[in-house]
Amino acid sequence: MSRPSVDAVAATADSLLAGAFDSAQMPDAVERLRQLFDGSKACLARLGPGLTAADAIATNSDEVMQRRCYEDLAEDFIRFAEGLRCVPIGSVYRDNALFGEAALRSSRAWQEWMAPQDMYGGLGCRLAEIGPSQWFFDVQRGQRQEPFGDDDAALLQSLAPLLRRIALVSTEMSQVRWQRDETRDALDAVAMAILLLDGELRVTYANAEAEMILMETDSPLGLHQGRLFARNSGDQRLLKQGVEAALRWGEQPLDQGRSSLLIRDRREGRPALSACLIPATPITAGSRPRRAMLALKRLEPATDFVAGCRQLFQLTEAEARVASALASGQSLTQAAAVQNVRISTARTHLARIFQKTRTHQQSQLVSLLRSAAQPLRSR
Repeated sequence: MSRPSVDAVAATADSLLAGAFDSAQMPDAVERLRQLFDGSKACLARLGPGLTAADAIATNSDEVMQRRCYEDLAEDFIRFAEGLRCVPIGSVYRDNALFGEAALRSSRAWQEWMAPQDMYGGLGCRLAEIGPSQWFFDVQRGQRQEPFGDDDAALLQSLAPLLRRIALVSTEMSQVRWQRDETRDALDAVAMAILLLDGELRVTYANAEAEMILMETDSPLGLHQGRLFARNSGDQRLLKQGVEAALRWGEQPLDQGRSSLLIRDRREGRPALSACLIPATPITAGSRPRRAMLALKRLEPATDFVAGCRQLFQLTEAEARVASALASGQSLTQAAAVQNVRISTARTHLARIFQKTRTHQQSQLVSLLRSAAQPLRSR
């Protein structure tokens, strides 16, 4: 065959590098390799235990034939992997010479998988050995094509270092994708909504529970052009301030008042959400996180206001009884009398309630409790 142009080789190398980081682009890269060698079929693959369809990228792929490779013919290909162990990493081989033409063509793998796909003479390179598995690249010539020559072998030898790096990076990226998918599955199983936000409130990730909340028409939170927003303007302001505070955590301690929010819709019958904001990335000296994590929990209606206060503000039973009395319009003296406690004890409870609700005056506290009452009522 005529030697490919420098531009063709460079374009193939660029395509391989893109495919190493984005598996969706790898089939195009392997197709470019096939064309580079004027082959009938090319394959970049792992051979070894536990073969799956994700372990090989092949050109001219037939789904039925590919499935056979990972099912009833898998043992034959695993044996081929063992035969590759005698080839030094980065070395080019011819499969007829390595396995013996007679032995190769008497195998089920050749008769039932390779020959039907016009794979009559292969040129390959062993790229890496990772545990019991072998990574290799193989390109085939058809029955009516000329066998690979020395120029073809020299070209593949020159590409071997790049192909080896591609195989190693692809393996690392597969592990990263597996860990990412495993993490997403775990987060989807959590009964809490998790979102990642940037400084403009753009949502870069949402688990299954968060997606459900954002799709609900009666949710206090929504999504507009990829940005999170609270339907209540006051909560929107607090949400924005909370994200900004989380993104400044590397420079100053996070204000507890900014990190915990009650997001509610004041329209009748609408549910409320308890929200917590923290940095989503590790903090190092002098650095700022790039994302904030928003954790949301639905506030289920409580059977009574006392239980609701305990749920919302982490009050004790006694503190919640005092808070409920104040919200109903009683004075602190009246609340103490009803609860059969001293006024000094009631004042102690009130001080702790102020601290937990981040309020400073009784009127402010009552306003907060009454505004929070709606989502706490029984259905």
